This record gives sequence, C-alpha cells and structure tokens, in this order.
Amino acid sequence: MNNAWKLLRDVLLTICCLITLSVGVLVATNWEHVQKIVQTVALIDQKYLWESDAETLADGAVQGMLDSLGDKYTAYIDEEEINAFMEQVSGDVYGIGVYTAEDENGNIVVLSPIPESPAEVAGIEAGDMIRAIDGERTNDMTLEMAVSKMRGRPDTTVDITVERNGAEHTYTVKRFKLGNTVTVAGEILEDHPEIAYLRIGEFSLNTGTEFAETINGLIEKGFQGIILDLRDNGGGEVNSAVEVARVFVPSGPIVHVVSGDGKTDTKSATEAQLQVPMVVLVNGNTASASEILAAALKDSGAATLVGTQTFGKALVQGVYMFSDGTAMKITEAKYLTPKQNDINGVGIYPDVKVELPADAKTDVQLETAIKVLKDKM
Repeated sequence: MNNAWKLLRDVLLTICCLITLSVGVLVATNWEHVQKIVQTVALIDQKYLWESDAETLADGAVQGMLDSLGDKYTAYIDEEEINAFMEQVSGDVYGIGVYTAEDENGNIVVLSPIPESPAEVAGIEAGDMIRAIDGERTNDMTLEMAVSKMRGRPDTTVDITVERNGAEHTYTVKRFKLGNTVTVAGEILEDHPEIAYLRIGEFSLNTGTEFAETINGLIEKGFQGIILDLRDNGGGEVNSAVEVARVFVPSGPIVHVVSGDGKTDTKSATEAQLQVPMVVLVNGNTASASEILAAALKDSGAATLVGTQTFGKALVQGVYMFSDGTAMKITEAKYLTPKQNDINGVGIYPDVKVELPADAKTDVQLETAIKVLKDKM
C-alpha cells in the first residue's frame, strides 16, 4: 500500500471515529465535504515538497474541525492529557492542589487553592491567572493541557507563574498526592450560636455524604439558620450538587439538562428535608456544579444569595476515545436553572451584591450574610 492510500485509510478511519451508526447516511449527505478531506490528503502526499506524516495530518484534521466550532470547551485531547485524566480517576495523581477554570478570555484562572495544599502554602491565591508552567507560557494551552503539566511524579516540583494585580509572580511548588480531600466543613459560629456555617470547597463523589454527616452533626448542637459558602467552588460532580440541593429545595425542579437535539432531562426534588432560613455566599469563582446548586436554591426561594456575580459555566461535555489513545471532548448539553434561565457566559446575580476588596481586613461578605440571615430568622 503506497503512502497516499495509507494516508487515505488513516483519515477515513478518523472520520469513522467521529460519526455514529448512521455513517452511510451521514457520508452520503456530506460526501462533498468528505471528498474535500480525502482530496487534500492525496494532494499533500503527491505534491507536498517535504515529508508528511499521516498521524500528524489526522490529528490536525480533528483539531481543526473542533477548533472551527468556536467552543473553548470542545477540544482534542492528546494521549498525555488522557493518561493524566485516567490517573485522576484512579486516585493516583499528584498535583499542586488548585481548582482552576478557563475564563471568557481564555485565561486559566485559579478558583481556589486546596486548604493546606502546597499551592496555598507557596502563596498561590484565588483569582490568580496562571501565565506560565515551568517557564512555558499558557497563552495557547487548553485548560486540560495546563492541568496535565501541573501534575507529575511524586515529590517533584513545578514552577508556576501567576499574574496578580497586573504583576507576575513565580512560585516553586512541590507536588503532592491529590484525592481523599474533605470537601465539606461546618461549624456553629462562635459569636452567633444560632447560625450554622457550612463551606463546600468542591463537589466530589463523596460530597453528598459528607454534607449529610456534617449538617446532622450541627443539628445536634442546634441552630436556627444556615450560611452555605460556595465562594471559590469551581464545581465538580454534578450529582453531588443535586444531592445537596434536595436537602433544601421544596418539590420541583433543581436543574434542566438540555441536549443538542432539544431533549430535556430534569433533576427534581420531592420534598425539602430541612426547612430553615438560609443564605448562600457566591463570587466570581463560583462555577459549574456550584452554580447549579446556587441557582436551585435561589429560584426555589430556599435561600438568598449574597456576594458577587458567579462565573457562568453551564455546559456539559462528553469525552469520546479514539483507538490511538487520544480523545475528543465535545460540548453536548447545557444546564438551565429551575426557572429556565440560561446562565452560561452570564452567571447568577446575587440578591444582595457585596464586593470583597483585596485589602479587606474582615470578611464583609460573610458579615453581610449574617445580617441578612438574622433578618430572615
């Protein structure tokens, strides 16, 4: 088989990976476009001045198609990134301990460092924009690429350059084993014994159970109202957010998941398990699953939101593997709030807007939440 036919075979196999069982109909109705790809590969093989590589061409074709969609969350994932993802699933993954997201301008933003993690100890803060990893600028990196580069072997270090208030700072951070992180913390406020304060740092598979155990322990101490802190919570496991919402949301929808074909899957609550006055703290780093919870509590009337406008990520991605170990991540659905609001790219506006200045000596957002909650009690 000559090089041209090898290239054609590889490209056609790539196309087959991208389409479903309706391949015959799809190819027939899009033959002109498929033919363009085949013709391009053949001309490269026959006419291109230098050597060409089939794998590079196939990767480039897939990358180009996904990039042309203009969706920053739809991307081609190389084998290194997939391996990092599989390590994360297995729990055997080492990183610096930060929750990150990509903002509307493509900047990789630190939503929050994990408490007591190497990143927090080194000095990395919520709101920092990651500008370089081991000296490599992040301008053209996807979020997955950046996360992959921050991970590595146990007890190794990585240099993280962040931008904060217009200036860049570089921190050398030692990697540690991620996983088994406690995601929920709770206490009765010392100066306000009638108020239970709970914070969810992220949503993992265990968050629902952790939240139930934490709040049950606080119930024994007695409280009349709850402050739930979702600030700097970048999201995570959506089903865990739904579990927490079901504790407080009366009968009705929690979130609507709308797929590309218009079908809607609605997650609902049947009856609130706990009915007490409630305030939820949010900010610009409250994203994804935490926005689902915040919107459900706001739309249902179960809570008042205090803080600043949330991040605005309400999209669902699916990951589809190719036979060569690479993958495609594609946006396939979106979230709507219980009142059918699309918050993607917009975020959720709090009921009571309160900024938290960088040089604030006290947590004015929490102080406002306490005042709002007392007025509700």
